[in-house]
Amino acid sequence: MRGSFLSILFLSVLISAAQDVKLESGFWEDSLGIGEEIHFWVTASYPQDQEILFPDSHFSFTPFELVHKTYVPSTIENRIIKDTSVYTLQSFEIDAIQYFQLPVYYFTETDSSTIYTEVDSIYFRELVEVASDTVSLKTNLGYQEVNRFFNYPLLWIISGVLAVIAIAIVLIFGKKIRKNLRIRRLRKDYIKFSDRLTAYINRLKNESDPKLAEEVVSFWKRYYERLESLPISKLTTQEILSLENTSELKESLRSIDKCIYGNLSDDSIYRSFQSIEDFTQHRYSTKISELRNGE
Repeated sequence: MRGSFLSILFLSVLISAAQDVKLESGFWEDSLGIGEEIHFWVTASYPQDQEILFPDSHFSFTPFELVHKTYVPSTIENRIIKDTSVYTLQSFEIDAIQYFQLPVYYFTETDSSTIYTEVDSIYFRELVEVASDTVSLKTNLGYQEVNRFFNYPLLWIISGVLAVIAIAIVLIFGKKIRKNLRIRRLRKDYIKFSDRLTAYINRLKNESDPKLAEEVVSFWKRYYERLESLPISKLTTQEILSLENTSELKESLRSIDKCIYGNLSDDSIYRSFQSIEDFTQHRYSTKISELRNGE
């Protein structure tokens, strides 16, 4: 009975705290076309001693696709904080009316909760009008030159010979060819990743911006997802750390999370990404060795 009472009391406190959060939201535009950029804004007002988080690029914005997210500097009045984020979206759906809402994550000292904006709608603007049935067609009786006869039997013979040669090469050297091609793709992908990550780290040394840190960690997750063939970009930090061979990323990823989700500038955040760079280089080298050894 005592445990049930405490649970009910805790839930009541959490619901009461969440009611302190006031959400306003909506589309700036009243209609959209296919692929056209539109804007959805969310404003949250909440007590100064509480904390909220807006969805980031890892959230599914279906039926829309996220182009980018813009933060508006927070304001404080009478111990009430007002935060605003503007999401630039695109849609490639053709539903006449498209609906959308976003969650906002609300944190207390002991737990977290999710509240949602009101559902808003936007109209799809058709760009093509149906042609009238009265449109007349013009007959073209001009001479049209027809292609001359093509030697199809010779084409099939040549194609058959080439197919036999290709099959023989695959059967004899296929495994080795696939291995070398994969190693080549991994090396090319890693070089591009390493060059860009190094440039990011140099920027972070001079600009410890939480938005930039979020961009860099998303870039790393996409590469590491390709390297390990795992859905890394959809996992939280805790889920990534539960994977095999990722325990050494614990301090680095948690420092980056504090910078991003706490919206805090950290002059030493680049060191966390240097640790991630070293870890990723080691995993890349391990993958190359496994391929060369036939694993």
